[in-house]
Parts: sequence; structure tokens; C-alpha cells
Amino acid sequence: MRARQARAAALLLVAAGVPLLAAGQELRDLALSWAQGDYRAPLVCVLDGTAREALRRVRIHPGRASDRPSVRLTFHDLEAPPEIECSGVSGQPGPNVVGVLELVFEGRSRPDTGEVDFRNAMRRDGGFRFGVASGRLLIGAAGATTAEMEKVDFAGGEAFLRSVSPGSDTARRLAAFGAERQRELKLSAASGRELVFELVELPRP
Repeated sequence: MRARQARAAALLLVAAGVPLLAAGQELRDLALSWAQGDYRAPLVCVLDGTAREALRRVRIHPGRASDRPSVRLTFHDLEAPPEIECSGVSGQPGPNVVGVLELVFEGRSRPDTGEVDFRNAMRRDGGFRFGVASGRLLIGAAGATTAEMEKVDFAGGEAFLRSVSPGSDTARRLAAFGAERQRELKLSAASGRELVFELVELPRP
């Protein structure tokens, strides 16, 4: 019975995009592993009256080595020409966002209940909330240079990353960009500034 339950738990972790880990991993470790990926946020950009598709690169990768495990959330420059205007595929604004945030998991985490806690969190919330330990982002118009962009401190804020629900409006919008792991990311700064992204992960090798 216990063997069947363990196999079922392992299959659920794989389906959720979590690599199989050694027994006794805490929820923190599973959540940080689940979050990692090389994502793209689809955009629709208009230049000289012509609409073009574009992709914003957003990476979530292992953080700096320390006694507090973390991941780094990196936004790459759109490198778009001046005068261009961009929006997400849902129609929300698509500013240029550049910078790196260090994310940590601040929820309850015990090695003896890690897999159970992970399954419960995925059923309840579809994802995880991470604290922003440090980092600033440059935010500006899609075609702005970094020198023209506003610097926003996200330290002390929150990042909520969750899976896109199958059949939802977001899933339908992202379907044309791949069926790999689809995510919704919401960033909230302590100042109240918020950013929302719809993401698709590139296929893993």
C-alpha cells in the first residue's frame, strides 16, 4: 500500500514539472525546483502600424550559494526599437522589464511532510508564493533604453507563480505558443507596484 502511494506521489511530482528528488526533501526544495525554467512571455508589438509577435525572456534559475536556498528571477531586455508599443496577449501593458530578483520560499517546510505539503499546495493554490529577498527592476516603455527606465525596488515584496488551469482563458491564449509548462507570474513590490506575466516554458532538452 505504501509503495503504491509513493509511486503515485512520484508521478504527481513529475506531472507537475518537478524532477524526482531524494527522499526527505522539504516543501521549500520542491517549490524552488518546480519554479525553475526558461520561460517566454508572448507579446504583441506594433511598429509603424504593423502588429508583430514577440517573446520576452524570463528565466528562473538556481540562486546564489548560501545557507538559505533561493532562485533568481531574471528579466532580459526586450531590445526593441524606439517608438514601438507592446502588450501581452491578453491586452495588458507590455513594458520593458530588466533586472534580477532573488526569491526565497518563506512557507512552512518540513522534511518529513514535503511531498504531502507539495501536493496539497498544488491542489489548493496551483503554485507557490515566494518572498523577494533582494533585487530591483528597470521598468519603462517597450522601446526605452535602460537609461530611460524607472528603477523599482522589489525587496520585501512577493512573487506568486502558479500553473495555468487547463481550459482557462489564459491557457487558450498561450496554446499557440506551446503546450509545455504554462505559468502565471504576479510580482508585488512593497510600494504597491505590480507586474503580471503569462509564461510558457521552452521545451527541455
